[in-house]
Formats: sequence, C-alpha cells, structure tokens
Amino acid sequence: MLPTFFVINPRSGKGDTEKLIPLIRSHFNSARIPIEMYVTTVQGDARRGAADASSSYPVIVAVGGDGTVNEVVNGIAGSGCILGMLPVGSGNDFSKTANYPHRLNDCLEVLSKQRSKTIDLGVVATVSNVLQKSSRHFINAAGIGLDAVVANEAGKISSIRGVAKYSIAASRVLFRYKPGLSVVTSEQFVSEGKHLLISVGNGKCSGGGFYLTPDALLDDGLFDVCLAKDLSTVEILKILPFVFSGKHGRFKNVSIRRTTKLTARSESDLVAHVDGEILGLNLREVSVELIPGAIRVIVP
Repeated sequence: MLPTFFVINPRSGKGDTEKLIPLIRSHFNSARIPIEMYVTTVQGDARRGAADASSSYPVIVAVGGDGTVNEVVNGIAGSGCILGMLPVGSGNDFSKTANYPHRLNDCLEVLSKQRSKTIDLGVVATVSNVLQKSSRHFINAAGIGLDAVVANEAGKISSIRGVAKYSIAASRVLFRYKPGLSVVTSEQFVSEGKHLLISVGNGKCSGGGFYLTPDALLDDGLFDVCLAKDLSTVEILKILPFVFSGKHGRFKNVSIRRTTKLTARSESDLVAHVDGEILGLNLREVSVELIPGAIRVIVP
C-alpha cells in the first residue's frame, strides 16, 4: 500500500481534531501503511504542508473540513498525488458527494484501502475593484453572491457545526443582502440582472447541506450551475426549504444549467467563495473553468 501523509487542521469542527492522531496511527499501523502527520498552525499551512509532501508521499489526506480539503487540493494540484479526507469539519460537503461514511472508523477503513477514482477540478480567477488578480482551485463548489455572503458570515460562528451553522448565518444576512446588476456569460447561456446567487457545483451540495446543484457529478466533465435572480425575501424564504432536498429548480427565476466555464461581471462588488473559503468581498469579475480528470480521490 502507498505511503500516506496526513495534513491535520486542529481547529476544524469542535477544535479537537488532534485527538484523532492516536486513532489514525493505530489504524494505519495495523494496516502496515507508512504514514507521516503534519499539524497546521495558521491558515495556509495545509496548502504548504501538502505541497512539500507531494514529492515524497503519493497519498495526501486532509483531516478537517472543506476548507482544509481546499487548501490540500491547492497544494497538490498537478502533482499526481491521490487525495483522501477525514471529514471532521463544520460542513463536510465534498465528502457527501464522494459518499464517505459518517463514522470515523469507517472513513479510516476507506482511506486504508486506497481505492481511488479520477474526478474533475475547478479553477477560479478573480479581478478585484482595484484590479488585483488571483486564482485558486476548488474541488466541490464555487459561489458568487448570497451563498458566499453566508459562507463569510458562517466563518464568524464557531460554536455550531453543520447545516445549522449555515442556516443561522443565512438568517443574519438574508434581509440585508442586496445584489447588484451582473452579467453571467458562458458558451451555453447568458444571464443578466440582479443575481441573488450563482453557484457552480462540481459536487452536489455546499453550506453544510444545501443541495444547490443536486444532480452534479464529479467526473462528467461539466459544472452544474444554479442561477437565482430577481427574488424577494418572501420568495427566498418560500424556496429555501426545498434547497435541502434539491427541489428548488422548479421555481420561477431559479434555473440549473450546465457548462465547462463561465464569467460573472459587475459594476458593483461581487462576493465569491471556493469550497466555503472566501475569495474576496469586492470583486468585479469572477471566471470559473473546469479541468477534466485533474485529480484522483480515494473513494469508498
């Protein structure tokens, strides 16, 4: 079996991730798989640690939430390393699409078997209101608008996990978020107006369990894109319960499209995230592109 490197975020979930170290060590010693562990201390450590390990370890496991997975992905993208995860964060959205089990011991069993598949990856390029440019990979979802504003607010909540955390965050921002005019262009469609949100899904859900792109597949060479526009607060509250089951696409001014790339532009500030991590609060252009078959991931 392939040597494995664990990138552990001690602040994920309830902040006690380091307690898993003896469990991980015991399981992999029993499986006779060589391992090394790296505990992060500040934001960005997971990316740097994964990148440094990618030349020596063929399997890199992110121990944390979607943000930790995103950092590790950005550290190993293009290296040929296989990604694994021990989902112990607040949302764990990517693990839902990848069908990881709920129990940690079962996840460790999945990781030690090292069965993997090739999936697609996304990359986002942004331009801010002062023309500063940046780019970042994502593996699960990228969002522009309300879902990014909610993700930003959720980052301020540390005492609650999962969909409850994001629901509370949504309740805090819903009545004050006012989208500006924007234009979304792709080869498949053009959408103009006040976009409440533009959610680009490689995976099915984001925000701890909001199934904005419920039919998305990780390996079909396409993004699913949820577009919601011109919705009042009352209409949003009516639609919101249906997002948990992915049945919101039937409502007026909500559509789900497919594409390999798109660009959103606005004269006012755009807020965007990748895998729940905020890219910026004052962006004017966000471009998203799919890279087919770009990474291998351990799966059940």
